[in-house]
Amino acid sequence: MVTLLRKELREQWRSNRLLVVAAVLVAMGILGPLTARYMNEMLGSIPGTPEGLEAVLPPPTAELAVNELAENLAQFGLILALLVPMAAVVGEKTSGTAALTLSKPVSRGAFLAAKLLALVATFGLGLFLAVGAGYAYTGMLFAWLPVGGFVQLAGALLIYLLFYASLALLASTLMRSQLAAAGLAFGLALVLGIVGTLPAVGVLLPSALLAWGRSAASGVPSELPWKALAAASLLIPGLLAIGWAALRRQEL
Repeated sequence: MVTLLRKELREQWRSNRLLVVAAVLVAMGILGPLTARYMNEMLGSIPGTPEGLEAVLPPPTAELAVNELAENLAQFGLILALLVPMAAVVGEKTSGTAALTLSKPVSRGAFLAAKLLALVATFGLGLFLAVGAGYAYTGMLFAWLPVGGFVQLAGALLIYLLFYASLALLASTLMRSQLAAAGLAFGLALVLGIVGTLPAVGVLLPSALLAWGRSAASGVPSELPWKALAAASLLIPGLLAIGWAALRRQEL
């Protein structure tokens, strides 16, 4: 298992996925507070902007900076979480690497688990740097908020992104081409986004953790959505188990 994890981490580094994830997330982490601070001024300086628009827009505050930070990382992180694992399994099946790896004394469960743990490391590092940058810019531009709240925000974002990364990893395991894997992953994410608008379902999805993370980072106490946390704790390994069951039946 350790050898497989090292292999996956080397692959994340050599393919520049780790660098891309970190760079995109850090850029979004910095952009959030900057947008909250200067958006009104930028709109006011654009010729032809309707008069009185600045009065309608929300004033720049630390809470707005946190909201922009969380939304940027959630939106762009979701895209990365669906794209990065897209070729994780199907790419190796196509190239024959999976058959070579699994011809050794390696279980298919460990094969998939190592890929998921590598994704945990990749997105964990990217979010650590991004939220850290967002915290610094929020402090410099607005006010220094409690560090613990931003740690909670980072944790909520990591669970949220890992859920969709697990979904994409499952799609990569089930499909026979990267294009089909991408289509399935984005299709499932779209369906979950639509179904998640139903209150009874939305409270169970990892997206419910994001509001809690934003409140914590803003210094506003709120109750942890235990149902969403418990569901994520079951769904992420559950998706991995489904992928393992499917991979066992496949000829490599």
